[in-house]
Amino acid sequence: RGNLLQRSLAFSVNAFRKNKNGFFIMAEGAQVDWAAHHNKLEWMVQEVQDLDRAIGDMMRFVDENKETLLIVTADHETGGLTLLNGSLETGKVAGQFSSDDHSAVCVPVFAYGPQSNLFTGVYSNTEIFSKIMFLFNKNKTGK
Repeated sequence: RGNLLQRSLAFSVNAFRKNKNGFFIMAEGAQVDWAAHHNKLEWMVQEVQDLDRAIGDMMRFVDENKETLLIVTADHETGGLTLLNGSLETGKVAGQFSSDDHSAVCVPVFAYGPQSNLFTGVYSNTEIFSKIMFLFNKNKTGK
């Protein structure tokens, strides 16, 4: 798949950025989940790298468009991956999956841009929706 997510997200941003009212995009690196369900470490790493490139592009977009907030999270963890060894020199990583299903591991939330400070701490993932709606309504009313 290469950089499919990166290219798809760039296409979407370019299509919507002309909208004077702004836009909301929700993109998913779903193949990371599928690779973890199948306990395929190499596939998962490739998909995480694609996701990482897409996030890097969006961070640059946020730097250029000061009204943009980027939120990165997951709906759950899959596979219970433990990294056992790795090398920056070779670019290789070794790991062991403990499951082929979802785990109870908490997932992080990363935010970059204006109001990113609202996305700190530990909370239920349903709070992300509430925080987004708070910001949407705040920007809509100016309060």
